[in-house]
Amino acid sequence: MPTSPNLRAQLQDAAAFCRTGGEPAPHLADAITQVLRPGGWKALQGVDETSTGSNLAIRMAESHREQIRDGVNRLSTAVTITSLVNEGFEKFLAGEFQPRNRTTKERRATGEKMVNLNVRPKAHLYEQVRESGVLPMYVAEDYLMSLFNIGPYAWEASERLPSGSDRQPRVPLPLRDAIRNKAASLGRIVHDDMNEGFQKYLAGEYEPPVVEWPEGAEMAILKVRPNNELFDEVKIKAQGSPELSPIRIGISYVMEKYGIDPAAIQ
Repeated sequence: MPTSPNLRAQLQDAAAFCRTGGEPAPHLADAITQVLRPGGWKALQGVDETSTGSNLAIRMAESHREQIRDGVNRLSTAVTITSLVNEGFEKFLAGEFQPRNRTTKERRATGEKMVNLNVRPKAHLYEQVRESGVLPMYVAEDYLMSLFNIGPYAWEASERLPSGSDRQPRVPLPLRDAIRNKAASLGRIVHDDMNEGFQKYLAGEYEPPVVEWPEGAEMAILKVRPNNELFDEVKIKAQGSPELSPIRIGISYVMEKYGIDPAAIQ
């Protein structure tokens, strides 16, 4: 039986009150919020939250499936496609992720082969998503594509340029690791994104900030191979700004694109 409007409102008020009440009130608030989710009443019946559900076949373009598999292979061995789908379901139910709106006019790419990506998400999460009225397949597909910058979640595509000479700038270790991890999680190549930044800088579409490395920071090598011609053009344009070098411009753009806070390099 659905929760009555009055009871639902009272539970929502109770959750809000608990969140401001100190320990252990926040824990109680989480329990109330869980029950208020679609299908959350099943938690009161002792549903096993660790149980694996039935197979969920996610219908998608073959190229998207391969990009997702490649992206997951770059992550920690503890991460699987299924664990990411469970994470997506949890964020959807918490209101932290919303799949795109689909219409009857939406069509597959011409000539694109469609395949299934099979996973077995947790049964209670699957049921709660299903009872929300949104197809679990759509939530799973969109969350995976958003993680790896695929399909409708891809950044504006730019032509990939030939790689250039090996360059090994020294940057703060936390920044090097943040750039590597973010690029790996999104399936990106750092120097391709540096090239994009170079193009925007040359076109007057990007004004790089001057980022200073913290004094005494532990430094590490970030190996990149930006396009040589672009690198040289940026070097010429930046001659009037001695605090800017092509590498600093490229790294600043990558930090902005990957959402890396300069404070994280401290």
